Amino acid sequence: MSVRIQHIIQYLIEQEPLSATSLVSSIYGDSILHRGGNISLASLIQLIEPFGFNDRAVRTAVFRLVKNEWLDSQKVGRTSFYRITDASRKVYLQAEQRIYNHQMREWDRYWDLILLSSVEMENKITLKKELEWLGFSSIATNLMAYPGCDQAKLQKLLIELNMMDQVVVFKAQTLDLWAGSSDTVARMLEVNWPIDEIKQRYLKFLEHFREIATLLNHEQEEISPQQAFLLRILLIHHYRRILLKDPSLPLELLPADWPAVNARNLSVNIYKRIFEQADEYFLSIAKTAEGSLPAINSSFYKRFGGLELAATL
Repeated sequence: MSVRIQHIIQYLIEQEPLSATSLVSSIYGDSILHRGGNISLASLIQLIEPFGFNDRAVRTAVFRLVKNEWLDSQKVGRTSFYRITDASRKVYLQAEQRIYNHQMREWDRYWDLILLSSVEMENKITLKKELEWLGFSSIATNLMAYPGCDQAKLQKLLIELNMMDQVVVFKAQTLDLWAGSSDTVARMLEVNWPIDEIKQRYLKFLEHFREIATLLNHEQEEISPQQAFLLRILLIHHYRRILLKDPSLPLELLPADWPAVNARNLSVNIYKRIFEQADEYFLSIAKTAEGSLPAINSSFYKRFGGLELAATL
């Protein structure tokens, strides 16, 4: 076990308050989703205890997730098990694409504008929330915008919400009519998207995890399977919290020193270095009603551009 890495793990756990509910969700998305999506409550309690949560906190967290239809509960004898619901699996898979498989797309120099004035009031809140997930922001009353939206995702969303006939979608282009027009666009971005907040979050993330990457590359540092698991979950937990707020604006519209690419490269390097050891620890604890968890889904290995196995788990 690495003493120096353990000190950093403890610092990461203590420096920013962790939510047991959010942490349980991170474990499900990272480690359970592709192994059947089901685990015993006793396993969850044991996995989360090193993060500083007792069994009562874990029980409260899964109760909330069941109430919000993220998990289904099942009792076999005296043992409780919790499975990802069909509805939440879809959300987990969407989040997975953003966290592990996101690719920066080349901007077509056009803006997508969506007019919401014809949307029925009870549907508007839902639609705005879903559009924000795609990176859109309200730039005026009943008008949301995003530079270079994925048209297929937008169309799929509107079809799923049955709102194709309630919105009007425009394509627009920024016109350089005067010398300072680019500065005006930059101010508009800062007003409507949390650019500075996200930048500070990325910089804080880099500060915390760069030392870990350095230690992992040091031959004298021997990390234990438990440390690997704690690091893997903390890495994804902190990275996820940034990414799910980051609208992934085109790099052309962001400051030249935008730290997202460095944060992603750091996450890839750490994750690939520790994911097998983390799984070793996870599998030593995680149980279903049938015993050990099923074999991992092959799509798991597509994360971060492809994970290489030293041995089959």
